[in-house]
Amino acid sequence: MNKKKIVAFVEPSFYGVGFVRAAFDLGHKIISIVSSENNPKEYGYEGLYDDIIIADVRDEESIFNAIKNSKYYGKLDALIPAADYVSAITAKVEERLGLTGLSYEAEVKSRNKDLAREAYKEHGVPSAKFKKVKNYVEAIKAVEEIGYPVIIKPTNCESSQNVFFIKNNIELQSAVKCMENFKESYMGFKVRKEFLIEEYLEGQEFSIEVFLHNGKKAFSSVTEKIVSKLPYFVEIEHVVPTSVYLDKQKDIIDVAISAVKALGIMNGPCHVEIKLSKTGPRLIEVNGRPGGDNISSDLLINALGIDLFKATINYYLGEVISLIPSQHKAAAVAYLIAPKDGVLSKVNGLDDLKNNKNVIRYNMDFKSGDAVRMAQNSDERLGYIIVKGDIPKEAKKTALDLINSLEIVYK
Repeated sequence: MNKKKIVAFVEPSFYGVGFVRAAFDLGHKIISIVSSENNPKEYGYEGLYDDIIIADVRDEESIFNAIKNSKYYGKLDALIPAADYVSAITAKVEERLGLTGLSYEAEVKSRNKDLAREAYKEHGVPSAKFKKVKNYVEAIKAVEEIGYPVIIKPTNCESSQNVFFIKNNIELQSAVKCMENFKESYMGFKVRKEFLIEEYLEGQEFSIEVFLHNGKKAFSSVTEKIVSKLPYFVEIEHVVPTSVYLDKQKDIIDVAISAVKALGIMNGPCHVEIKLSKTGPRLIEVNGRPGGDNISSDLLINALGIDLFKATINYYLGEVISLIPSQHKAAAVAYLIAPKDGVLSKVNGLDDLKNNKNVIRYNMDFKSGDAVRMAQNSDERLGYIIVKGDIPKEAKKTALDLINSLEIVYK
């Protein structure tokens, strides 16, 4: 890096806080373009940015004009979306400012699951059967063609919001009603009226972190994923690298890369989700960014010495990118979920984590008196523990043993 660069992030939140921390470590000047001045405090990056610009992050013109009316107009070296919902809008602003980024078309496809499914089908990427519908009558017709069980999901949401596993018409009718009433998601972004009916894919689920350079693989890593029991799809553990189906890794990575390219993404990072079915790897979805859920921010760094956030910032800046693993260890994260609905009193066993040499860090996001329920989406998890190990099976077992050692006490 030749000099300190000015890097702006749009609405840093959730996984996007990893971008801010990486830019801070790299010594750049950080501008946070946000919908509220409380954003840094709410998402935990206070003290890690240099300036803040307020804009309606749901609106291209608002973001562009906020930059144009600031002292940074014409001086930004990079503009990076730091939340999934703002990725397409940010791409449009990047284009107007002449800055590097994913194309608007690619971002729109990755953010809208129906468009992505159509792209996978067009390019021969093994995926799930699907139909886009907008009411119960259309949903019934779709199920008649696809066959139960099916998955119902919004076309443009995340964190398993309103994702349903459906086995019969009664469940279908109830889920459709929920979809029709689901109008708004995070940060005030509107939920599209159309939703998807998809074939339910059975098999082990994986996340794949991919980084492309001019259409060629610069880096890939397969993360083993454990999810909650049906009918929900809450992620409860990630292990890097995977400890299972090692002989299928190349096939899994090949499908992931073909899916990324099908969306028109030829450069930068992607977080891909795949199930290993009886017929081979089948695509769930692609996100045009580093993986969240502590995968990129912690697991890859502690297992392989790879920092995808720093690599992505360097890509946006046109800097040299190094994605060669510096070590070959393992890391895992396990999430705490409530076994039943109720009012939380406390969680026993947290003090034992402080002196455990295998624990990298842990975080619990609750307080006494909170109403909790069995998690139906990722937002309802109570906390997590991140551990390290010499091999994947060791890290996997350590994380699960520690999370299972915690006792949730109800009032």
